[in-house]
Amino acid sequence: MPQAKRMDSTGIAPASTALHLARQRFFEEGHDPEGLVPEWIARSWRRCSALPARPSESPEPLPQDELFSRREAQGRLRRHALPELEALAEALSPSRVVVLLADPQGMILDATGSDVFMNKAQRVALMPGVDWSERRRGTNAIGTALTESSPVTVLGPQHYMEQNGILGCTAAPLLGADGQVLGVLDVSGDPRCIQSQTVGLVRMAAQMIEYRMALDNRPAQTELLRFARDPALLGSHREALLWIRNETIVGANRAAMRVLGMTFEQLRGRFVDDLFCSLPSTDRDRFELCLQPWLARPGRSASWASGWVGGKSRRPDGVSTAAEERLPQKHPAAVSEPPIIWDAQRDALVERARRVLDCGIPVLILGESGTGKEVFARRVHQASQRRQGPFVPVNCAAVPEGLIEAELFGYEEGAFTGARRKGQPGLIRQAHGGVLFLDEIGDMPLPMQARLLRVLQDHEVKALGGGRQQPVDFVLMCATHCDLQNMAAQGSFRTDLYYRLQHFTAALPALREQSDARIRVEELLQSMLPSRRLRLSPQARDALLAYAWPGNWRQLIATTQTLLALAEPGSCIELADLPEAIRRDWHSRHATPSTAAAAPRASGARHDAAGDAPPPMALRALTESAIQAAISSCSGNISQAARLLGVHRSTLYRHVLPNRKPR
Repeated sequence: MPQAKRMDSTGIAPASTALHLARQRFFEEGHDPEGLVPEWIARSWRRCSALPARPSESPEPLPQDELFSRREAQGRLRRHALPELEALAEALSPSRVVVLLADPQGMILDATGSDVFMNKAQRVALMPGVDWSERRRGTNAIGTALTESSPVTVLGPQHYMEQNGILGCTAAPLLGADGQVLGVLDVSGDPRCIQSQTVGLVRMAAQMIEYRMALDNRPAQTELLRFARDPALLGSHREALLWIRNETIVGANRAAMRVLGMTFEQLRGRFVDDLFCSLPSTDRDRFELCLQPWLARPGRSASWASGWVGGKSRRPDGVSTAAEERLPQKHPAAVSEPPIIWDAQRDALVERARRVLDCGIPVLILGESGTGKEVFARRVHQASQRRQGPFVPVNCAAVPEGLIEAELFGYEEGAFTGARRKGQPGLIRQAHGGVLFLDEIGDMPLPMQARLLRVLQDHEVKALGGGRQQPVDFVLMCATHCDLQNMAAQGSFRTDLYYRLQHFTAALPALREQSDARIRVEELLQSMLPSRRLRLSPQARDALLAYAWPGNWRQLIATTQTLLALAEPGSCIELADLPEAIRRDWHSRHATPSTAAAAPRASGARHDAAGDAPPPMALRALTESAIQAAISSCSGNISQAARLLGVHRSTLYRHVLPNRKPR
């Protein structure tokens, strides 16, 4: 049997007799091609042959409106990737190749590069709007890189479909800090144009995109540890990054996984001191980061230069510890309101609203009270072309009806009794060049609605007591929890204003309506509790995660801040510490028939200071039993038991095993 030519690290080798033999044996005789083609090609061919339907030879691209929607959904990916696409296409221009960006499902979103090869690529549907997953197009660099979650190169006849043999492609998946694939970067051209340097440039560009996206999407209240073998690499896309929350690793970039020799699954959930002997203290000091002795192995570097991104001791508002010492001291429980935990759907909605706003079209935000309508509006403003202009919020329900006209439209001196001597320009004029945000617009009086409609039509505003129209340039964003369509039908909201506002609506779901509500609540709790080294008991955590939160994010944040204010630093928040409504909801879900029958008889009894908490000895015995069970299930491994219980291992040594020392 002819021997396959040895592949280099990029998988590049010219089409050979062995490759043609492999295709003949696999496609005509049904023999396994292993040994004749690279391993990933053999695996992919086997996967494709097992598909229930043959990959499409002439796929139709998506209609333009559907492609537009797919691009909008991947706004963050495209914002960071498109500059690299252009730079890569320019660097490879002599090679006459095209550079492609695909989403996590393999749908090509963007293409740039050689016009000469672009025409050739379109003959095999290598263009935006076409799905190049393995399921649709067989073995190819985009689809196979997605499936393998690893960079791959597919040349000529290595493609599963014979018609794609005119292509040479190299692709690298774009991984997030949580190990999820965010998209794919691909370069395609004539197979002879895909050289080793092409593969290297693609992988370097992918690293740049991953690095930018990782820093841009840093979760709230996480510490970001950076390290590298060479101090000169710190701050570059080649540095290793670990995301740490509550002393536990929650994210890692590809460089960190490579230098530590671990997969993301092996790193996620580990306590950081399981890996390193000590950590840097501040972002001002570069520090030698050393592996724990039992992890040091021959051939692996045991120490690196390191530091913190943004500073381990920085506050969320960006004020450094040194500057903070010069500020007036506040109560330790006084914390700034954390941001709402965002997901991909809300990010995509922000991107769509931003596009509409940039075209001067009003945006109407719908949602219950507390769903974060103003937070959403501010995000859209910050992402828009008007981000340098003002964002002027007005709560129509909070301004008295007799004053809202003067507040919005302004007034001249002497317009009415009590007017300021020099008058007031009004909030509409203050929004000139930016965004006017009218919250609870459903509560705006009907006469004001008529005046607002006139301003939207004429782009001019006239102050009370003034005879001259003033030109204004702003875009309107509105929010309400009301059904404006129903109000318009009943005559309590102007129909003409409603139809002016309803061109684009962004509906924010209630917290309880989100399919991953428990995950969102858990993320917010994890972002706030570590600030004072607080923990939640299992019952308290279950009660908070299962509660319906009728007040949505606002109620959740206020409740968590109250718990922070009342709890002692380093303590554990118990079920009895939670608000009565949440405790009552938890008890109703866990009530047994006997306790339910006893409840009416006990309704008049006084509760002790601990509320509904069990007696101290019973709680202590329950805790010790749970800890001992966890240790037994982990064969005595304290670190694993601590991870199982969701606490730091020092907690187990301090409270349960006082005579044992950590390793």
